[in-house]
Amino acid sequence: MVDINKSIEMLQDDDVSVRKEALKNLDGVKDESIIEPLIEACKDEKSVIRFAAADILGEIGDSAVDKLIENFVKESGSNKRFIAFALKRTNNPKSIDYFADAVSDEDFGVRKIAVRALGELNAADKLDIIAKGLEDEDWGVRSETVQALGDLATEESVALIKEARRKEKDDRFKKSCNKSIKKAEKIMKGGKRKIASRAQQMSQIKEIEQVDIEAAIKAYEVHVKEKSEKDAPYKRLAILYRKQNDYDNEVRILKTAIDILSSVNPKKAEWFEKRLSKMS
Repeated sequence: MVDINKSIEMLQDDDVSVRKEALKNLDGVKDESIIEPLIEACKDEKSVIRFAAADILGEIGDSAVDKLIENFVKESGSNKRFIAFALKRTNNPKSIDYFADAVSDEDFGVRKIAVRALGELNAADKLDIIAKGLEDEDWGVRSETVQALGDLATEESVALIKEARRKEKDDRFKKSCNKSIKKAEKIMKGGKRKIASRAQQMSQIKEIEQVDIEAAIKAYEVHVKEKSEKDAPYKRLAILYRKQNDYDNEVRILKTAIDILSSVNPKKAEWFEKRLSKMS
């Protein structure tokens, strides 16, 4: 049984390994007494601590929302970014107005999270605010805006994506637009909306990977659980499991990737097929 009070004390330890251990202890705990200490941990000097704390807060969900909003409003920069990530993961509609305000935040990371959150929360009444992200100076914000417009899946949002595609010269951006249009049109024809993703961005997980492989594996596995159609998380997992000499899990990931990617993009599945054949 987890000693909550001891784990909270451990979060204040000078040794980062002790703080990491505390977060592992608190992972899965739903007690409200850990919310504020975890919010403080989102401001830790070490990114691996911030990511893990935000992840747990997102899992706690609705009971953490009010405190997260309170801190989201008063924080700035990277502190606000990690709290935004936790708040987004709660998928609670109470956060909509606050994310709408944050589309114009000075921090590009906050803007990215905010605009995508509005899409996942299906905040169709915030269409004009979301569309502001298409003019953002940051490529990542513009890309997340396209994804958010695709999540809304309305004629108006699709028109905005098409307009953005016409103006853009970057091929990656155009490809992102095409995928979002396809997603939106599928939903508009009666398809199911995807449940809001609980997966961390790949760039964030790669940062974690540098300091905590186990935490990175856990984060990549969320992409697998959500049946990601991107090959990157499966590749990273296969490589990390190989480094750990974990044959069974490497084979599982390779087979899962082949199963999912072969129906989406057979070329993406080839890397996994070749790797698996060499292990036979």
